[in-house]
Amino acid sequence: MKRRTVLVPMLLPRISDQAAVQLLDILEQLLACVRHHYAPQIERWQRRQRHNDLPFDPTPPPDDGLPF
Repeated sequence: MKRRTVLVPMLLPRISDQAAVQLLDILEQLLACVRHHYAPQIERWQRRQRHNDLPFDPTPPPDDGLPF
C-alpha cells in the first residue's frame, strides 16, 4: 500500500527576527547531524534507488540491536 502524504498547515507563533534566525540555525545544525549520522544508510538507499528498477525491498535489514 502506498503511503499518502497530507500537508497540515502549521500555526507557528510570531517570533522576533533574531529568534527566527536562531531557530533556523538550530534546525540546520540538527539536519547536518542527522545527515552525518545516517550518511551510510542514506547513500545505500540512494544507490539502490538509482540502480534498481524493482520496487522497494521490504526485507528488513539485519538486527543490530538498535531501536531504529
